Amino acid sequence: MNDIDNSISQEIDLCLVRKQKTLVIFIRHFWCPLCQDYMASVSRSVSPEMLKRAGVKLVIISNGSHKMIRSYRKIFRTPFQVYTDPTHRVYDALGMTTEVADEFTAPGGYVRHGVFSGIAMVVANALKVGMPVWERGGDISRLGGEFILGPGITCSFAHRMQNPRSHAPIMRLIAEVGVDIATPEARSPSPASKPPNMTEEEELQWMKGRRRSLAALKARKVQRRGGSQWCGGSNCLINVDSKEST
Repeated sequence: MNDIDNSISQEIDLCLVRKQKTLVIFIRHFWCPLCQDYMASVSRSVSPEMLKRAGVKLVIISNGSHKMIRSYRKIFRTPFQVYTDPTHRVYDALGMTTEVADEFTAPGGYVRHGVFSGIAMVVANALKVGMPVWERGGDISRLGGEFILGPGITCSFAHRMQNPRSHAPIMRLIAEVGVDIATPEARSPSPASKPPNMTEEEELQWMKGRRRSLAALKARKVQRRGGSQWCGGSNCLINVDSKEST
């Protein structure tokens, strides 16, 4: 595999898991909007502190050019290491294929974008961080998966994607790896911050509640600045009766 500096070593595979338990996430390719949604979910839900307390490491592996790694990490501001397997040697060894086995399964809860909005997101992210669009992003037909490996040559959990929308929920992986998600984080989240131990359904409800709260705040601001001449009529786009989520 290759790291960010294009160091190539057959030993790097074992070095990742030799000394400690490691959660290894294989994404499909660097340009995949579904995997970018998944990476955003990982960044929201997992912190290095919670993994360090449990003696667990997390790494992400793709299969494109190593020159994509630096900018890809910038998109999500992820502190976790990213590697590439351009020959697909590790993907193949762990049984991840290009065959879609369950095409009609509902998408995972982490999916936030449709086809066109997903493409727009990928383009926007690429422009934001200056991704080298001329470099190889990876095999678009490749499926990924998630594995809990180590310490040593052991595997305690394996999940292989059955379709492009079927990454394992990140909170399930955190539970499987043995992290106590009930333990408070080292930093105290603000009231508007999403708690790190939400299920996918709870996260959806939290997002709806935040939207209602923001709409209520916006309505009050409009009323303070312009009163009913700007809002409150039949054509008002802001629901002035919105209640904050409790």
